Amino acid sequence: MKVFADKLPEQLQSGMKAIYFVAGDEPLQMREACDAVRAATRAIGAEEREVHHVDSSFRWSTLHDASASMSLFSSHKLIELHLPSGKPGQEGSQALQAYAKTISDNKGRSDNTLLIISGKLEGSATNSKWFKALDAVGVYVPVWPVDAQRLPGWITHRLRKAGFQSTPEAVSLLAQRVEGNLLACDQDIEKLRLLYPNQNHLDDQAILNAVHDSSRFDVFTLTDALLQANPVRTSRILAGLQGEGVEPPILLWGITRELRQLITLKHRTDQGQSFDRICRELRIWDKRKPLYQKALNTHSAKKLHTLLMQAEQADRCIKGLEQGNTWFLLNQLCLAFSGFKALPQH
Repeated sequence: MKVFADKLPEQLQSGMKAIYFVAGDEPLQMREACDAVRAATRAIGAEEREVHHVDSSFRWSTLHDASASMSLFSSHKLIELHLPSGKPGQEGSQALQAYAKTISDNKGRSDNTLLIISGKLEGSATNSKWFKALDAVGVYVPVWPVDAQRLPGWITHRLRKAGFQSTPEAVSLLAQRVEGNLLACDQDIEKLRLLYPNQNHLDDQAILNAVHDSSRFDVFTLTDALLQANPVRTSRILAGLQGEGVEPPILLWGITRELRQLITLKHRTDQGQSFDRICRELRIWDKRKPLYQKALNTHSAKKLHTLLMQAEQADRCIKGLEQGNTWFLLNQLCLAFSGFKALPQH
């Protein structure tokens, strides 16, 4: 059963399951989801917690032994299994299926709660036998990063929980300063509570006084901004990536990949082919379709080919085949891709 992280507390209150599988790569939400399971397990009487890390020395028989042994302190025990890769291998697959079958044979009842903590799962993992066996008797909690569109709402909710009513300008400013770094956002909200203990109203000046820029970006954040035709955000992200020391070839790979996708989409839709069908064939997720549709409406086929030629020039510069400032060329490419129009010179 799939339950998203924000709905996990409701599920835990409605009745504990024998298995919880939390998977993702966003640290704050991962920590809070796991803490929620731990707290709920303690609430039903578990006083013992066993932690096992799946590495090269781990024996999967340990899982069976942990579940078979009685707790020394209570009738219930929490077993944590850390699976960083999200890939248990053949032996692990069999062990997890056997564990799930035991739960199923006992009609969902168990003297233990198994909490599996994993890195982000690949698509093939969710179609595997071991995953389906766990999903049938337990709760799968996928943890996704909070993107730029959802971040203001997420921040508003967190500020309200902290006792603050905030202006839209304050939320927008905080979102800019912590994008891609929810841990920093959580720490900054706690700082605001300490700085303004008797104040329940926050404006943008309070944020400016208290919160430093701790945003973090990656190449996918950059390409989303490009597809959204947002030159201001694009420039801020590119500057942040340069400051973090991200290598230009990585960024150029992402930019070029999106340009080639768009050129394919443009060519085939101009031929009358279905946009949705092309997206399926190119493995473009449904939630990203509006980004590509916006970019197709923004750029002509000629413009896309011009942008690809700019990318090739930047590539030659990176490889030392042509003189030039790589970051200047990347900035020019990104601004053009994001739809920036320079003011006419008089």
